[in-house]
Amino acid sequence: MTEKINQWSYSRLATFESCPKKAHFAYVRRIKEPGNKAMDRGKDIHTMCEDYIRGRYETIPKELADFEEAFDVLKDLHLKGYVTCEGDWAFDKDWKQAPWFGDDTWGRAKVDSFVHIDGTDTARVIDFKTGRYDGNQETHREQCELYGAVVLERMPEIKTITTELWYLDHGKIDRYEYTAENIVHKQKKLNDRAIAMTEATEFPAKPSTFGCKWCYFGREKMCNDRYE
Repeated sequence: MTEKINQWSYSRLATFESCPKKAHFAYVRRIKEPGNKAMDRGKDIHTMCEDYIRGRYETIPKELADFEEAFDVLKDLHLKGYVTCEGDWAFDKDWKQAPWFGDDTWGRAKVDSFVHIDGTDTARVIDFKTGRYDGNQETHREQCELYGAVVLERMPEIKTITTELWYLDHGKIDRYEYTAENIVHKQKKLNDRAIAMTEATEFPAKPSTFGCKWCYFGREKMCNDRYE
């Protein structure tokens, strides 16, 4: 039986499109890459964000201080029941809501914070980012398109969804706004790309100077197709 990558997320899709062979190692053979300092720091700061919003800190951690006012707004809204932290959103091939682990689950999106006030037709998705800002805007914008499509599919009462990227190391916030009308084309493009990945049966390498330099599977001699 041919092995495939049956479920997708934006990070899986980005990995597959950069190098199908790397995606095969990670998502078919399920070889886990070890963590690194940047990844561990990112996880720790995401936990700080959630804990502060939930009221588990009396004072804001220094890593979040540049966004103190914005975090205090989320903290207040959370107390009122209007903020969900660390949401696990999954959907089937028709983009309808599905369990995170289920026979029909096709796509997944993990949301740092979701803000929706009862009785309103607007909502916000907030994604906390650490690390580099320049060079990542395009992939992060596409990630926002996925958030927008998922929200508007699963919550038809919402007319406008604003996605926000909080770059905690840079004091920047990028915002993108979507409606059911302007998300259709973007959703179709994501859908077509995801189909290409989840139906793939061959996973050729895409050697590149930058990609191979940082690829764990190449450094560990699992892949012999490194860029020379």
